[in-house]
Amino acid sequence: MADRDSSNEVHFRISRHPRGVGQSRSILRDALVGWGMERGVTEAAELVLSELVTNALRVSVPMDRQVGVGFVYDVEVGLLRLEVSDAGAGRPELGSPGDEEMCGRGLLLVDALADRWGVCDREGGIGKTVWAQFKVPQMTIVPVGGAVSVG
Repeated sequence: MADRDSSNEVHFRISRHPRGVGQSRSILRDALVGWGMERGVTEAAELVLSELVTNALRVSVPMDRQVGVGFVYDVEVGLLRLEVSDAGAGRPELGSPGDEEMCGRGLLLVDALADRWGVCDREGGIGKTVWAQFKVPQMTIVPVGGAVSVG
């Protein structure tokens, strides 16, 4: 399952099975709720993570190779970073699919929702890591009925 520590980091691996997309989203959602992330960021991050994991699952590698998933929330700089690693060759690129094409729109969605995204070599030298970052608005303190709550 997911490894979580006090520095707002979660890292885990999933098997190369379609249900890994939903599992990854669920772990991300739980982490972001626990970190007090606002709903808009959570929804965008879930969609982006789904696309990145789906792409990693489609990479042509042996079925026993797992996909690495991680997310880090850096409170001090207000950034949420998602990372998905696979053992496949090549690098994903933005496409421009035609109206009739059924695939090829995932990275367009990532590009539209994330503040930044990119690809880097995976640690260990085999494969790649595709990452996406979101700027996270600073939490505001709002008085509610005489009490102070963070919202």
